[in-house]
Amino acid sequence: MNKAMQGRIDALMKERNVDVLLLTGNSDEHPGFWYLCGGHKFEAAMLVWKRGGKKLLIVGDMERDGAKESGLDWIPRSKTPASKLAQSKNPKVALLSWLLRKVRAKGRVALYGATGLEDTAWLGTLKRELKKQGCVLVSESVPLLREARRVKSEEEVEKIREAGVGTREAFDSLQRAISRCHAHRRTLYTARGEALTIGDLKQEVNLALARRGLVNIYGSIVAQGEEGGVPHNSGTNSRKVKTGLPIVCDIFPKDPRSGYYFDMSRTFVPGKASAAQKKAYEDVRQAAVLGFEAWEPGISFRLLHRRVQNFLEEKGYETLHSHPGTQVGFCHGLGHGLGLEVHEDPFIRGDEPLVSGEVITIEPGVYYPERKLGIRIEDVALVTDAGLENLTNYPTRLEVPLRGKARSK
Repeated sequence: MNKAMQGRIDALMKERNVDVLLLTGNSDEHPGFWYLCGGHKFEAAMLVWKRGGKKLLIVGDMERDGAKESGLDWIPRSKTPASKLAQSKNPKVALLSWLLRKVRAKGRVALYGATGLEDTAWLGTLKRELKKQGCVLVSESVPLLREARRVKSEEEVEKIREAGVGTREAFDSLQRAISRCHAHRRTLYTARGEALTIGDLKQEVNLALARRGLVNIYGSIVAQGEEGGVPHNSGTNSRKVKTGLPIVCDIFPKDPRSGYYFDMSRTFVPGKASAAQKKAYEDVRQAAVLGFEAWEPGISFRLLHRRVQNFLEEKGYETLHSHPGTQVGFCHGLGHGLGLEVHEDPFIRGDEPLVSGEVITIEPGVYYPERKLGIRIEDVALVTDAGLENLTNYPTRLEVPLRGKARSK
């Protein structure tokens, strides 16, 4: 971790009156732990982070190479009294207490991690033990580490860009799979004479991502017709792909080497689109452009959302403002933050201004399942002092021409 990131975390700790961060668990299961460890995978690790002072990591002996590369002071578990403390009534509490004493920690302690935190009895025991050592376990309405991760360094932005390369290639593969087909009675068939399915398209996506070392932790959305008209319907794998119906494609992979996600959506119609589909697509495309152009210094994500929402209302679409609770039209937020989580701060609910270094998505869409219509366009944007920089840079074309021919018998 570089000095600027350390300084930002320590400054937030001072602002929130937090003296110590205490982390426990597997680093790859908790974005904040991964963040502080410099993107290294540790199992059953512990980390104590004193504001303006000692940062000490405890890892298994087999993970010593990663610990050396983390830039943190560290001790292998074999050099701690872990084996002796294992005989105590609560070994985890005993070891964490020892760690805090080791760095002479005092004051207000914020606890993070992914292991055992659901056990309230364990937390109660830890609170009582920390009190004996002059420490108070505090709760946070907004986790400090989540706030720290909002602003990305140049290195973090580069990792997100790299994940975007493979994501764009996955969209290329998906479109090629469609274009190589021919249509018979509106169903798409491959050169082998087999009906193309939604599952086939998802497999094309997965293979393309794998070639770039990306993983599809949550799967992809590839949904056609009425399924595409429900924003988070992932699409039925066995469904045969048809001509003339929009396919909403939302791909959001993770690079396991860096821990960072990318997230983009496009909508395609195999063959020819109808006039109504073209109009809806152009309206959403213009809304996506507006999402970038409506930025101005000091604007909040919420206000940016409202400007795009107003535009789509003027175009005649229902929104959550004009029709509270609607499940059609523009029925979701403009976007979300992106980084070590596919959905993270900032979200549109806050009025605080967007600041340079934040990475967000711009993803307007309109949805009408009864019309077999769903349209979404999503790009990743870096907030800079000069405006929103598009990190996606991928064409917005609705129709995918079919160039395949039926195999002669």
